[in-house]
Amino acid sequence: MSGLPFDHAIRNLGRRPLRTCLTALASALVAALLVATSSFVRGLERGFVDAADGDTAIVMSAASERDVVRSSISVQVPDLIAAGVSGIRQAQGVAVISPEMHLATNLRLGKEAPFGQEEAHYPAFLRGITPRAFLVHDVVTIMDGRPPRSGEVLVGRLVPERMGVARDHFSVGSFVRFEGATYTVSGVFAAPGTTLESEIWTPANELRGQTRRDDLNAIFVKMDSPDALDNLQLFARRRIDLELVVIPSSTYYRELSEYFDPIRRMAWAFASLVALAAIAGGANTLNAAVQDRIRELATLLAIGHSGLALAGSLAIEAIVIAAAGSLAGIALAKVLLSGGVVRIAMGAFELQIDAPSVLIGIGGTLLVAVLGSIPAGWRVMRLPVAYALKET
Repeated sequence: MSGLPFDHAIRNLGRRPLRTCLTALASALVAALLVATSSFVRGLERGFVDAADGDTAIVMSAASERDVVRSSISVQVPDLIAAGVSGIRQAQGVAVISPEMHLATNLRLGKEAPFGQEEAHYPAFLRGITPRAFLVHDVVTIMDGRPPRSGEVLVGRLVPERMGVARDHFSVGSFVRFEGATYTVSGVFAAPGTTLESEIWTPANELRGQTRRDDLNAIFVKMDSPDALDNLQLFARRRIDLELVVIPSSTYYRELSEYFDPIRRMAWAFASLVALAAIAGGANTLNAAVQDRIRELATLLAIGHSGLALAGSLAIEAIVIAAAGSLAGIALAKVLLSGGVVRIAMGAFELQIDAPSVLIGIGGTLLVAVLGSIPAGWRVMRLPVAYALKET
């Protein structure tokens, strides 16, 4: 006899609506968790990788151990690089080189401290720049306002979320204070998918004066092609007196991303544990369904349907419930998580529910349903017909 029709499995779902709804809810939660985990991991990777550029290198001091904040370079080095290295990209006759300061500081909001009240301060990451920074970091787009001048800052669009304050505190014309000085917000910039959006940019010369420093942390150099990076490497080897190290930006940001590997593994481990619990729960639910319908299943076996056909029908029930639940879970994740900001160390990135995350959510939920249906299907295939027909 042929297998059971598809609508047989669908009709069975309506026989126990409460059980079906609860199973679908569990599937929705699994799908939402898988989507959230995938979105988090992809956002963590993308936040660093998208900031990299294959034809850009970062010059730091050799003693920094590849830590840009600990690096210290003379302010004359950018001019030496521009004069001594061939293959540097030019923009309207200007070498595309960005000498920068990178600084972690405590930031306060407003033009002055409130009288007689304790004032909150927030950890912030500053980048001291020159106008040429926008030539190197071409992923940056000013959304509102203009580049910073003396006494001004340009704020990444994720800075308010990273600090947990209202966006009004960083709107154009508002004031912030750090390193003993007050600055006006000149604009807000975006750098989609990168951790640059959690930074505050200000003119390097003024920041150097405020911090009483006469050095730089790093120099970003954009070359005509990735092959031209060898010229910069050769310059660093020749000028041993400068004690420089050249790191391709792709390598630097990949290493930063790898630093967060334990967090990514822990996120997937947590999602896997929940999925295993869902498999166990689904298996238990289907086994209970088999027990409730044991005489019906035995009758179907007795009239000629194979155990494999019955197991397939149970699997279809589980898959249909999981598919419906996964769609609900993805919608839930889209509403609750899309556009959310995750804070990491001194940076932040935005969660995006993209196509790969959705596919992982749907595929993972369907896989959980299939695996959860295996014990019940195995039981049906081995069901003694005569004994089952006697069950009450």
